[in-house]
Amino acid sequence: MKEIKIRRISYSPGYGDMLGGYHGSTLRQDKDGNWTFVCSDRNVYNEPTVTTTYAVSAEDVAKFEEFIKSNKVMSLENRPKSDMFATDYSPWSWSIDYETTSFGKTKREYCSIEEYRRYSGRDCDILKELRKRFESLRGEKISETEEE
Repeated sequence: MKEIKIRRISYSPGYGDMLGGYHGSTLRQDKDGNWTFVCSDRNVYNEPTVTTTYAVSAEDVAKFEEFIKSNKVMSLENRPKSDMFATDYSPWSWSIDYETTSFGKTKREYCSIEEYRRYSGRDCDILKELRKRFESLRGEKISETEEE
């Protein structure tokens, strides 16, 4: 059976503005192997970017990995492209770096799931639950910084 180990997941929600806003969250391990959830937000191009880091338990990451595996989340990147497109809108997207191990062989892989695809109702339910579970990983706040 193929095992999946998450290395890093980034999510950017869809939002519409032309003022240079940015919003994104990343689940990753720090240099000591501890899991962190990092949120970066800027509302307008001339405001600072606020970066907030939260602790995440390894147990919660394992449950999240199991959700991803049991719901075949990586397969969502194979959905057909849609003909929908907006120029004044930043679409939502997921970037998932992970490793698979099968028969003792480990391979590094990457998955990109983006808004401009055709998703079924079941796919949309999985994506909603993925976002809910992803955002619930945030534990205790570790730090908050502002960058110009």
